[in-house]
Amino acid sequence: MDNKLRDLKQKYDSIQIPDELENIVNSTIKNHEKNSKNKSFYTRKLVMAASVFIVFTGIFIATLNTNKSFAQSISKVPIIGSIAKLLTFKDYEIHSDLIDAEIKIPKVEGLSDKKLEQKINDEIYEKMKLRVKEAEERALEYKEAYIATGGTEEDYRPIIVKVDYELKSVNDNTISFIVYQYESLASSYAQTYYYNIDITNNKIISIDNILGKDYKKTIDESVYFQIEERKKDENNIFFEGDMGFNGIKEVPNFYINKDGKVVIVFDKYEIAPGYMDEQEFVIE
Repeated sequence: MDNKLRDLKQKYDSIQIPDELENIVNSTIKNHEKNSKNKSFYTRKLVMAASVFIVFTGIFIATLNTNKSFAQSISKVPIIGSIAKLLTFKDYEIHSDLIDAEIKIPKVEGLSDKKLEQKINDEIYEKMKLRVKEAEERALEYKEAYIATGGTEEDYRPIIVKVDYELKSVNDNTISFIVYQYESLASSYAQTYYYNIDITNNKIISIDNILGKDYKKTIDESVYFQIEERKKDENNIFFEGDMGFNGIKEVPNFYINKDGKVVIVFDKYEIAPGYMDEQEFVIE
């Protein structure tokens, strides 16, 4: 986006103002002074500004009509409105004898319901702060066990901890994002939180808001079908029987993609071996 804006500025700066512009402005001021000698300096300034604006607007519109690439560049510049945003709220690191942590915590801005906005932001901050504290406690226990079983302080390596977020989609109606925590001690300690917000109605979106009351049937049928399709690739392996997919839990993890579709997410090891990582299914 920075490059696009920079190109746009260069095109803007390259627009040639006609030589007649200065004459038009000066003529407008002189005519105004003849007819209104007692008008204030402020009014003369206003007339000059208005004249420049009118002439330049004509040039700008003419440029859009004659310069296709410039018009296309303008069309790609986002309109600044009341759309919700996801920004970094806290960004810091912890380097101790227990953990090496990179912490990046987001916050939502732009909701018309500020109470809901604050509630969501407070929840995210408190959850992530707790997750880091728990990681430190686990790291301490691990270090003590490591030393007790013959390890040395010199050989011990701090646990890697990461907290970050990812914006999945945002438009005038919804914003969808995830906040996740990972630590190298064990993948079972990884945790992802999903946030899907209805900007228009100021509420958290539940799965039935999008897929209806029969969402479980809709999701189960779609996931079963997609798993069978993926199995056609011999590199894709899914657990069978009790360990395999046997229908979604009551409240599945999901986010909304850029096409407005629900994406169901299964944790690593939940329905497939670890090398398959998290499994995602777009529900059409």
